[in-house]
Amino acid sequence: MKSDRYALARRLIEILAEPLAVDGFDLLDVRIFAGGGRLTVRLFVDTDGGMTVERCVAASRTSEMLLEEADPIAEAYVIEVSSPGVRRPLRTAEHFAAAMGQDVILKIDAGAGAKTVRGRLVSWDEKNLVLGPRPTAEQEDDPENEPPAERTIPTSRVREANLDPEFDVQALINADRRRRKEEKKQVRRDRREARLEKKKKRSGKGTPEAGAGDGS
Repeated sequence: MKSDRYALARRLIEILAEPLAVDGFDLLDVRIFAGGGRLTVRLFVDTDGGMTVERCVAASRTSEMLLEEADPIAEAYVIEVSSPGVRRPLRTAEHFAAAMGQDVILKIDAGAGAKTVRGRLVSWDEKNLVLGPRPTAEQEDDPENEPPAERTIPTSRVREANLDPEFDVQALINADRRRRKEEKKQVRRDRREARLEKKKKRSGKGTPEAGAGDGS
């Protein structure tokens, strides 16, 4: 199965993509995994409004019906529907065009198996995909720095492709601290305003008596 799972994935995309699109689903990619005596067919699906549990269930039911009718898989299998997440799959020309200038991770054909390659997507067409290494912070800040070397990969060798965002863990921690600090400040402000409002009510401010200031 390992040697032809990519061909099977392409066949499943041919079967599922158009009917799912009619229901408002964008089939980004299909990935197939073997284990436990059966295949796992994982569908990466998205919609304009994002995926919810209900939408995943609906896409799964439609896919199960279509695959049962077409019967392209001889082995036992189970379908999983997943939202794309931050490591969004890349398959079509539109996917790669939207990913231009971003970091990607590829699985490419290496003869006896697959090889993992990471880099920044410089260009893509039907024949070749060009990756540059992720530039350092100094290279990004200084446009006069020597541009990094680029690598050309035939698109025919690309088996899987995903966005590969680099997360700054410390930056995420600092952002969470700032958020928590601001939330505490807001709670204190709300409590202070509530106390002032109570004082005003007790002192009678803001509720002038009828006829006050009347000289008659």
